[in-house]
Amino acid sequence: MGLTLEQGPAGPVYGPAAGAALPGVVILHGSEGPWSGWSHRFAAILAAHGLLALPHAYGEGDVWGAGPIRDVDLAAVPAAGRALAAHPRASGRVGLLGWSKGGEMALLVGALMGADGPFACIAAHAPTGLVTGAFDPATFRAGLAQGGAGRLPVDPAGPRAWVWAGRDDRLAPGAPIPVEDCAVPVFLSIGTADPIVDPARTLALADRLAAAGRPADLLVAEGQGHGYDFDTEPLLWQRLLAFFRRHL
Repeated sequence: MGLTLEQGPAGPVYGPAAGAALPGVVILHGSEGPWSGWSHRFAAILAAHGLLALPHAYGEGDVWGAGPIRDVDLAAVPAAGRALAAHPRASGRVGLLGWSKGGEMALLVGALMGADGPFACIAAHAPTGLVTGAFDPATFRAGLAQGGAGRLPVDPAGPRAWVWAGRDDRLAPGAPIPVEDCAVPVFLSIGTADPIVDPARTLALADRLAAAGRPADLLVAEGQGHGYDFDTEPLLWQRLLAFFRRHL
């Protein structure tokens, strides 16, 4: 299947070469930043399977490395969803996929956007169960070089990663992500050997959703790290594609 790529008002939109009334997915990259290319790779995979995909760039950096993630306005994410839903080839049904820091971002948007949000379902790979603070790549790399686990900061007094007018009181670092407030189906995935995100925090999100009567579609990959190896990654995509097809 051929692919198309066009520049829309909210960013580039990938899609199959043919077809109309297609569901769409907005993609949120992690702390690797928008220039790393991973979210565009994910968009091409989704487009090859018949979806429109919009990689939403929210971080900084350049082709040489990621930049900081600080005071990012979460309101831009539902705006991107509405723009994708209005695409001439779109069916109007849109999902949200976040990776790592973007997974946290996706769940926060789902929990805080209310019933008027554009997303029919949300998938988050390796999200932490807490709101994390601003990301500084130099500090992060220094911690790894000193043998640290590379966990993201959760100091309530530290700088914030996220802002959203009228909702800032729920975005302090260290606060639990109010995942129970997500009104749409949720997919969660994690590797049991993830050195960046404590797997127990992702599993706690799944437990809280189950306790709320809305169990997540959960994939736990034994022995996998923050990103799955190439033998296991196809399983993740099989599950993600099935999730989006079921709900979009």
